[in-house]
Amino acid sequence: MADSSPASPISQPNLWDRRDLFLALGIALFTLVIYTRVLAPDILYSDSGEFQTLAYTWSTTHTTGYPVYLIYARIIGLIPISTLAWRINFASAVAAAVTVGGVYLIGRSFTKSVGALIGSLVLLISYTFWSQAVMTEVYTSSTMFIVMVLLALLIWHARPAKRGWVLFLAGFLVSVGLGVHLSLILIAPAAFLFVLYGVVVGPPEERRHWKHLAVLIAGGSAGLLTFYLLFVYMDMRPTPTNMFTTSIVPSRDAWGLTEADLSNEPERFWISVSGRQWRDRMIPDDVDYQKTITDFLNVDLAREFALPTLLLAILGAVSALIWQRQLFVLIGAGLIVTFAAGLFYFPPDKYLFYLPFYVLLSVMTGVGAGFLATWITRIVPAVIPHAIPAVIVTVILVVICFVPFINTRWKAIQLGRSTFVAEDYAYPVNSPDEPRRAAECALSKVPESDALLVLNWRALYSIYYVAHVEQRRTGIIIHEAQPYPTQVVVQSLIDELTARLSKGEAVYVDSAYNPLRNFFTLTPITNSCKDYNLYKMSLKS
Repeated sequence: MADSSPASPISQPNLWDRRDLFLALGIALFTLVIYTRVLAPDILYSDSGEFQTLAYTWSTTHTTGYPVYLIYARIIGLIPISTLAWRINFASAVAAAVTVGGVYLIGRSFTKSVGALIGSLVLLISYTFWSQAVMTEVYTSSTMFIVMVLLALLIWHARPAKRGWVLFLAGFLVSVGLGVHLSLILIAPAAFLFVLYGVVVGPPEERRHWKHLAVLIAGGSAGLLTFYLLFVYMDMRPTPTNMFTTSIVPSRDAWGLTEADLSNEPERFWISVSGRQWRDRMIPDDVDYQKTITDFLNVDLAREFALPTLLLAILGAVSALIWQRQLFVLIGAGLIVTFAAGLFYFPPDKYLFYLPFYVLLSVMTGVGAGFLATWITRIVPAVIPHAIPAVIVTVILVVICFVPFINTRWKAIQLGRSTFVAEDYAYPVNSPDEPRRAAECALSKVPESDALLVLNWRALYSIYYVAHVEQRRTGIIIHEAQPYPTQVVVQSLIDELTARLSKGEAVYVDSAYNPLRNFFTLTPITNSCKDYNLYKMSLKS
């Protein structure tokens, strides 16, 4: 339980006053303005292009299908500003702004000081969070849901006897949030332990009230059912942009699947949600984990936060452990689980999977900053208004935490492009029109209205977007040539290509993938456009 003595530098769980809510709103709007300034202007490559396309066409995406995310993106996409592609990018900025504002409120639940806003600000300028906030992706939407879960739990905790519906909502958001990103499951243990702690050793309003756990679980069950029904709704829509149509069904031999395995919704749901395609990257045997931890500390974490930020987070964790143990259980358990998940999962974009950990670390940074500001306030002479030293300390801490990053972030704001972001697989920051040029070039080489294209993943959905959303060439179908983990074009896809060519249908490919030349003749398509290569396929005589 929290220390109720006046000497406690940690606030009681009485939530927030009107000033806190206005400050959180101001932080969120400030964040939105910054990210909108540097927002990706157009269509993107890879998963980002997929989400931009499917937010319009609606259908199942890659793991986990992301039906809740697509609904959210579609709602933001209704805003009558700029192009659809820009609006779906903007959806990430909106989710990031909600996350940053929410981080302040969570930190403020621990500390009486406005210093908690430092947690929001260090998250705002952190490398990975910024990079995902300025383009179409699911990661800031997932952190938004994580923050909403934590806020719901804190609202319930303030008056548990009268806010059971908020606890139900928290469980619901965890499970339905799987339709935003699978990382929502990482916050479930923390939520469960938070409620369990209250039931076992918490305040009188929670102790021995086992119904609280039942309410949380009921909310989770309702959310899971909703997620499943939304997945089915999306998957049953007859659109060729469906991930199963694009990658899984044509290359089903890669996973030992048959057409029967992919013919009913429960099977398709499990294949998607269980991450069948990427399952081998969870705790793989071919990894040096000692090196992984060293790289995380020296590379990943170092580009996210300055050393003073990390010291404040440690101070926040210690102070929370002393004065707000139940709230510490919530954030502390979340930190452990989210870090472990990022550590043991090895997809190509591994660095992104530490984002939930960074959000919770930012919360603890705000708690530590608030504790320090409160402590300094209490040791200054009483003749000085308490707000003055707290504000001074907060400003000093902001400067110290921002110094290593301020030049690059300010330059990005001036240029309107996040030039400090090195990863350009989905969003080539220094050539933002490249995905459009590639897509329009590819389609200029396809005169037919109903051709099949076999393409690499990076440009696949950029081309789909231009073809289906802008040019209305909905007869064009695209298959992924070599979905992970394949290194060759598998037999099931070769069989489909052979069947289509035998019927006289037009088929194009963007590279001489192995073993296509054993079965087909590949004729380069030449015109004035050099931004994307295509070959027309024909059967060998």
